Amino acid sequence: MKHLLFAMAIPALVFLTACSDSGSDGDSAPKPTLSFQTGAGFTSANTKSSVDSTLKIGVIAQSNDAKLAKISISLSTNGGTSGVIFDTTITSKSTAFTYKYKVQGTVGDILKLTVKAEDANGTSAEQSLTIDIEPANFVMGVQQNQRVYNLQGPNPGAYDLTKSVNKLSTDNPQEKDIIDGTPTTTPIVFSKSWTSGNGSKFVKVTANDYTLSVTSAYVYNLWKNNAANATSTISNIAKGDVILVKSGQSVPFGIYIIKITDVINTASDNLDNILFEYRGDI
Repeated sequence: MKHLLFAMAIPALVFLTACSDSGSDGDSAPKPTLSFQTGAGFTSANTKSSVDSTLKIGVIAQSNDAKLAKISISLSTNGGTSGVIFDTTITSKSTAFTYKYKVQGTVGDILKLTVKAEDANGTSAEQSLTIDIEPANFVMGVQQNQRVYNLQGPNPGAYDLTKSVNKLSTDNPQEKDIIDGTPTTTPIVFSKSWTSGNGSKFVKVTANDYTLSVTSAYVYNLWKNNAANATSTISNIAKGDVILVKSGQSVPFGIYIIKITDVINTASDNLDNILFEYRGDI
């Protein structure tokens, strides 16, 4: 009886082995080959560019099996979630085409373009490149005698750096690069802090940085050197502070440098405010 069971087990073992080998063949289907076109006029590696520039990206894809299925291009900004900005169905074994990308964003953004080639056999290949948005160089404009008031008082507690105007509580939060951070408490205490309604980032720099911030090139490099320390809220604002701000608004050059010229506390009327001047594309 033992010999009979053993004899029956051998064909079953052979059958299972065959099934396993068949699955391995399916798992090792060849991936497509994907590369960027090189040469004059083409962007084929990480690069630096300015807003509204057009980059030529040459896509070359080859199936190593029967045929391709699709080519797609996705975009992410500053490490955020990527979204597809282009896709096309492919029914041939190979393809080569030029994709023209118009750079969108704001100075200081890092864009990542990812090209994905999908094969009809279910496999895929990806290639990526990054675009560091740099500014055209220009002389920074100056605005003086600007104020942001206590948010809990009757005066405007927010400010739009791109247009040099105060914002009311009923205005669009996306236009509020600065919002006073005073909370509703009893009693109300002026917080001497700022946040924003649009994701603006703040970091304190030096008084000398403000003096030297005459051109966009200097301010851009200043941001690059301090961006890692920037936060969504800036606290303990005092007279003489210099604050670098990257606006959350989508504008060509959204980096501003602010000098605090006074911090005014008033008694029991919530008219407290922070007086400042600033430089930017204004």
